[in-house]
Amino acid sequence: MADEHLSEEQAAALREWIAEGSHLRTLQHEAKQTERLEALRALAGEHGELQNERTRLAAVHAEQEKAARDAENSADDVRERVTRTETRLNDGTGLTSRDLMGLQDEIAGLRERIDVIEGEQVEALEAAESTASQLADTTAKAEEVASRGRELQAERASEGERLTGEIAEVEKIRASLLERIPAALHSRLRAEGSYPAAAVVTAGSCGACGEQLSGMLGDSYRNLGPGGMLDCDGCGTLLLKVA
Repeated sequence: MADEHLSEEQAAALREWIAEGSHLRTLQHEAKQTERLEALRALAGEHGELQNERTRLAAVHAEQEKAARDAENSADDVRERVTRTETRLNDGTGLTSRDLMGLQDEIAGLRERIDVIEGEQVEALEAAESTASQLADTTAKAEEVASRGRELQAERASEGERLTGEIAEVEKIRASLLERIPAALHSRLRAEGSYPAAAVVTAGSCGACGEQLSGMLGDSYRNLGPGGMLDCDGCGTLLLKVA
């Protein structure tokens, strides 16, 4: 390739093709939108955790409300027993003094039981209220995270559309520039891999891989005239002498 030499116009086209290639790779990297993807994954994880917490709190709240209802039903049952026992006590038919005292004691015990059950009911209701508040807060947080996720996804879609358009425009420019470069180089220039297919030398280093040119290659490069070309002995990229 050291014997190849481009005209001034061809060299200018290749140099611009190289510059547009650098621009293209920058756009392609931006198109990955790595930071946005990582942010979306983080939001998805956070939303999943909040949803799991919502499910847990909803189950706890349901249990607490059931406990309150069960306590109320239990208290009602005991109140009915009190009513029946008081009816027997007030009627007094066939009851001895000992029976009457026994009924009074039973009523007193039942009333104590009602107090205990009502206390349990109040505790269950208060716990349910607290859990309902936590559930509402968690639901609001989950919706906030979901909203941020939707906004970020919309931004990603918009940016992706913009970058796709810019990439297509740069590829069109490079295709046009390629037509001004000798056809013998086309297949090589189209076969870009890990490194750019062509580059210029910057501060004695390959513009593709960054390796310093070896002594012999450096001498050969310095002896080239503008438009001269040689291969990097590190990455094999075609190096263009620009001045």
